[in-house]
Amino acid sequence: MELNYFNQFSSHKEEKESNNDVWSYTRVSSKEQFDTNKSVENQLDYAERTAKKGNFVITQTFGGTYESAKGDFTRKEFKRLIDEVKKSKKKPYAILIFKMSRFSRTGGGAIGLVHQLIHEMGVNLIETSTGKNTLTERGEHEILESLLYARKENLERLEITIPGMRRFVEKGNWLGCAPRGYDHYGPRVKDPKFICAIQKLEINKEGKLLKRAWIWKLEETPDSVIRTKLSNLGLKVSKQFLSAMWRNPFYCGISVHSFLDGKAIKGNWDSLVSQKDFVRINERLNSKENSGYQQSKFHSERPLQGFVKCGTCNSKLTGYTKKGVYNYYKCSTPSCKTKDMNAKTTCRSKNKGLNDLFKSHLKKFELDPTLKEVFKEQIKLTIKSIEQRGQSQKPSLEKRKAKLELDLKSLRKNLAFGKITNELFEEFNGELVDQLNEINTELVNIQKPTSNLNEKIDKCLDITQNISKHWCCGDVHQKVQIQKLMFPTGIVLNPKKRVYRTKEMNSIFSQIAVISRESKGQKKDPSVKLTDGSSMVAGTRLELMTFGL
Repeated sequence: MELNYFNQFSSHKEEKESNNDVWSYTRVSSKEQFDTNKSVENQLDYAERTAKKGNFVITQTFGGTYESAKGDFTRKEFKRLIDEVKKSKKKPYAILIFKMSRFSRTGGGAIGLVHQLIHEMGVNLIETSTGKNTLTERGEHEILESLLYARKENLERLEITIPGMRRFVEKGNWLGCAPRGYDHYGPRVKDPKFICAIQKLEINKEGKLLKRAWIWKLEETPDSVIRTKLSNLGLKVSKQFLSAMWRNPFYCGISVHSFLDGKAIKGNWDSLVSQKDFVRINERLNSKENSGYQQSKFHSERPLQGFVKCGTCNSKLTGYTKKGVYNYYKCSTPSCKTKDMNAKTTCRSKNKGLNDLFKSHLKKFELDPTLKEVFKEQIKLTIKSIEQRGQSQKPSLEKRKAKLELDLKSLRKNLAFGKITNELFEEFNGELVDQLNEINTELVNIQKPTSNLNEKIDKCLDITQNISKHWCCGDVHQKVQIQKLMFPTGIVLNPKKRVYRTKEMNSIFSQIAVISRESKGQKKDPSVKLTDGSSMVAGTRLELMTFGL
């Protein structure tokens, strides 16, 4: 009897391969490789030849771009490939890869992923450059060995490059692309106009606008308002970018790169914000984050809360809304006997609202139109006095600058010859650089001419003549800015008489009051005697900057 009859009872079954669909994955490590060589095209060519030889059909392609193999799932195209394999009902027979180093350099992580692809999903890997594949146990072992070798190769490369990169960072240089607001000059940059023998990070046009954003943040201007202001100046930024910028020490001239092992150092670039102001902003941000949900302290119907002080106990007024319609101010001290006060004047209110009283109070400091030309001349004299004082200070500032530059050069020379330690160098280097930056800023302000002076003075005059109107028409943030401009330390309210008392006010508006009094007191000669401007200089410098002068 023929034994072939009994073959039908054998448990062995021949595998019939009906799936000939394959996918391909290609990549290079950097944009430079992607732009300059034909590696991706070469990888695709090998994939097509392998598919043709094995009677496969490439149904999907992934990659085709530059992605570092430092991590597996930080690569967008690689992650898309694996996710597509997992969710696909009809999985590919194999994934075609030029070399296993193109697939991954993570070593153990990659081996676990390959095991999952082969044994859980039934997807093989084929190395198109060598023909190695995971169709047999020996082939699978060879593929895993290739992945381990790729990891070893990567580690050896890092052992050579990392020490040099670490020394580069320790010298105060920046590694990688410069953050937004800076132009990056150096020997290895791609843009020819930025090629330079040594690295330099210089503040560009965007940086100058971002510098203003830091000033607004110090003034507690909300991020949404800062974004609007920047957009009006032609710079669009996302709320995520602003949030990250406030917390990035780079912008105050500090490097905290991971190569520094947790030790911050002074960077070799100009800062957009001082270290002191950076700390102030971040302490404020941290205090808000740690206290949970925070209500905005600004309310569109109660712009004076937190600004006006109670005349009874000197505490700041806060506020609340009643029945969702009526707004009231109240003293923040629970034991204070001051009664709650209406914010607006309505037909039902017995007393005039605090907002309307404040508007009337502002009108007292508005410039009389008949004194417009007198005040204009006074402002010009004040600016001239400021510029003269600056010019008189210029020689001493330049002398101090020269001495600091000499001290800095000597300090760096001592470090080079090993006369001082790195710790001492970093301690004194940062101090000298900060002093030098402050002097350079002062010199720039002295040398910078006041452009469009008449136009800016006219704008200043418009504000001083119509301050109450600007306050009424502005949004809550503009109202708060005007309040702080007028009365830097706040204002006190007598709750019984409902009268505002001014302790300290903007020196420009103080001068308006002086000019008004003098004009009223001179009946025979209505012209007002102008000062030389020197008496206004100290108190007016910041106010002039506020008005854009």
